[in-house]
Amino acid sequence: MTNQTNSRPTPAELLDDPAIVTISLSQACQILGISKSTGHQAYKTTGFLADGVPVQRVGKRCIISIFHLRAFLGKPDPR
Repeated sequence: MTNQTNSRPTPAELLDDPAIVTISLSQACQILGISKSTGHQAYKTTGFLADGVPVQRVGKRCIISIFHLRAFLGKPDPR
């Protein structure tokens, strides 16, 4: 799935694409409608972006499992 007017997928497209396994912390914040600073503060304080949504460090990057984010939002797996 790609957005016709932009090469970057929209937040809804990220959640609906079964090929996407992880997303950045910034993308997850955009999906949740929170600021990046709020997301980073939650991660630094708890290790989670939200209840049941762990943040994993890969080098300097913070990534989120799209599976956990979908479960948190009550959104079924698109497969």
